[in-house]
Amino acid sequence: MLCRLFGLFLLRERLVTPSQLSQAFDRLDDVRPLLGVLALAAGYMTPEQVQVVHEAQRQTDRRFGEIAIEKGYLTVETLEALLSRQQRKHVLLGQILIDEGVFSHGGFLRALEAYRRSSGLSAESYEAFDSNDVDGAVASLLAGKPGSGQRFIENYVTLFVRNVIRFVDPGVAIDPLAEDLPTGGFAFRQSLVGDRALTVTLNAEKEVFLDLARRYSRIEIPDFDELCQAAVGEFLNLVNGLFTVNCSDSGIELDMSPQEVIHQDALLEAGPAKASVPLRLPTGLLWLRVYD
Repeated sequence: MLCRLFGLFLLRERLVTPSQLSQAFDRLDDVRPLLGVLALAAGYMTPEQVQVVHEAQRQTDRRFGEIAIEKGYLTVETLEALLSRQQRKHVLLGQILIDEGVFSHGGFLRALEAYRRSSGLSAESYEAFDSNDVDGAVASLLAGKPGSGQRFIENYVTLFVRNVIRFVDPGVAIDPLAEDLPTGGFAFRQSLVGDRALTVTLNAEKEVFLDLARRYSRIEIPDFDELCQAAVGEFLNLVNGLFTVNCSDSGIELDMSPQEVIHQDALLEAGPAKASVPLRLPTGLLWLRVYD
């Protein structure tokens, strides 16, 4: 979840060029994670300590972890924790940029710390995003917002995000730094009524809806037309249908109202949402908003 967001941050801050970032993303599946970079990202070692271990490795045929433990930089427990983090893609991204000479070890660490500060995430929240913990990431995003602590709202948002991951884009990320969309776009809206009430809206630029429709339907849809709108609507129906089934299992009966495609400006009349969730897709932002 963090890899795409960290890459966008580096690009926005002009710490990398578009070409450098694109080439690094292309290499993600071919690179083996290195313990030194993992230790930096986790805060277990400093850049200077990593360099000391690397120098020792050049002089003797020993593993990084063995030397780091011997020098007191790591313990067996922290080494095991690092080994469990080997699939953290944003750390691999940093490692590739170090290999390419874009960053030094210290430069990567400073960039990572700058991203953590700018995102406003607590240590617990960062860990949730870092480990792709959808429940934790949703709870973190909603903390202090109107929908915070409301299990009904949080359950819906979590279900929606999980189904975007499953049916649309496994690399989708909740973006805590996202800026709201300009006015004038389109939105899909559907209400759930019954024992409880819930209204869900999706809004995005046409290109994002088109990309979502293509990925979900597996059809090459040429434009934001009726076929595109039908595919987006089908995905929204899928999520809302699953949510009504889950609620029914908990004794809450809900029915789905017909969907509407509206101008985004009409959302202003609905007042503040209980949850506003910016999802970063390859073509841009998809905003999920939930009203009660």
